[in-house]
Amino acid sequence: MRHQFAFVLGVIATCLLGIMAGFFFAFAIDVAPAMANLDAQSYITTQQWINRVVRNAVFGTTYFGSTLVPFVAAAAAFWSGRRRLGIVWLLIALVYFAAVFWVTRTVNVPINNELASWQSAAPPSNWQQARDTWNQSNLVRAIASAVCFVAAVVVVAAWRPSPPEA
Repeated sequence: MRHQFAFVLGVIATCLLGIMAGFFFAFAIDVAPAMANLDAQSYITTQQWINRVVRNAVFGTTYFGSTLVPFVAAAAAFWSGRRRLGIVWLLIALVYFAAVFWVTRTVNVPINNELASWQSAAPPSNWQQARDTWNQSNLVRAIASAVCFVAAVVVVAAWRPSPPEA
């Protein structure tokens, strides 16, 4: 039963990581390049609306779930006696936490908070620098979340309901 529980948590973690990898990927390759062609007024208005709309229960659950559930999957793997599997899930969780959650918290969110106070008719002189910094850190999040997702897919695909490791 513990093995099945750990497996189900791994599948849930993988799904959440995949959704977020797709979210960051789509923004990095479609939205950000399109917005790089906008003038200051259009960019500020659009980014402010994106930041308002993205704050919803579904996104919040997925975003925070993708950060938390891999840690829970690691704990469940350890609990089920699958030490190596637990270590792999813990590594996935730590990479995701550092390169996605922490980057979001320390780079993207502060820029979003600053941007929320900007007046589109009177943009600050550093608006392009802020946009570029935000986009660069989003690219880091896109790559890191894709790597974590692929690693999670490999872990789940390689799952074998074997007895606990010694």
